[in-house]
Amino acid sequence: MDWWLRHRGDIDSAVDRDIERSCRSKDAYETEEAARAVAAMNGMANVLHTYHCVYCDNWHLTRQKR
Repeated sequence: MDWWLRHRGDIDSAVDRDIERSCRSKDAYETEEAARAVAAMNGMANVLHTYHCVYCDNWHLTRQKR
């Protein structure tokens, strides 16, 4: 993600807020399986959902169905 931030065109505060909300404030996992395993180990497999992040190219967990 650092590369993306350094090489982006225009600075957009809405995008910066989205990055903070959907990426930087969350743990990142290299694979979807790793993210699902963490959710399962924490007893949250039925509550948390995975999504692929366009900013860091990793996987995150969210409560929102995507």
